[in-house]
Amino acid sequence: MKKKIAHSLDHGTLSLFIQVLIVVFVVTFTLETMPSMQKYSATFDLLNIVFTVIFVFELLTRLLVYEKPLRYLSSFFGIVDLVSILPALVGFNSKGLRVVRLIRLLKLMRNEKINRATNRLRLALQKVKHELAVFGVVVLLTIFASAVVVYYCEHKAQPEAFSSIPAAIWWALATLTTVGYGDIYPITALGKLFSSVVILIGVGIVAIPAGLFSSALATLPDDSEPSG
Repeated sequence: MKKKIAHSLDHGTLSLFIQVLIVVFVVTFTLETMPSMQKYSATFDLLNIVFTVIFVFELLTRLLVYEKPLRYLSSFFGIVDLVSILPALVGFNSKGLRVVRLIRLLKLMRNEKINRATNRLRLALQKVKHELAVFGVVVLLTIFASAVVVYYCEHKAQPEAFSSIPAAIWWALATLTTVGYGDIYPITALGKLFSSVVILIGVGIVAIPAGLFSSALATLPDDSEPSG
């Protein structure tokens, strides 16, 4: 009987129920922050108590049905279970500490399909980790070089916006990643010309790691299984 319950908690109906419950918890956690939903604060507090009770019961059940409960409690998912319920259990149940409960999202990794997909991503990352490391260094150097150039282009025209090279690094980072917040931007002709070049380089910076990662994924077999 214990083995059946343990299997259900890991791969069966109970596992699916817990995963659905986690999603419902995240939804209620999100809705609770909306000003228009403040009138339902008592309901949200009750739901938080219900969630806590269920997750505590889940953890106790696992400890009862597993052959090595202490080994599970010291495992990754055991620590996730414990940390997600600990604030409520010790009486620290403020709204700020409820953020800690979002660690429950990691429990979705127990889903076999999600776990298999995550494993494929991990394997792909391992295949291109050296290329990504070299690319990361190149990106950092490009950001610094761009900040230096735009600083000398814009400092006299905008001494407050481009007050120093560190300040210009923020502009370089936002521009190279194609985010472009627009809080600081070049106004000189030379600065605008250089910005155009940086923006074009930024497109490549976004595309290159994506291409490396996609290529690595394509070389992996479809039936990659989680290791160990």
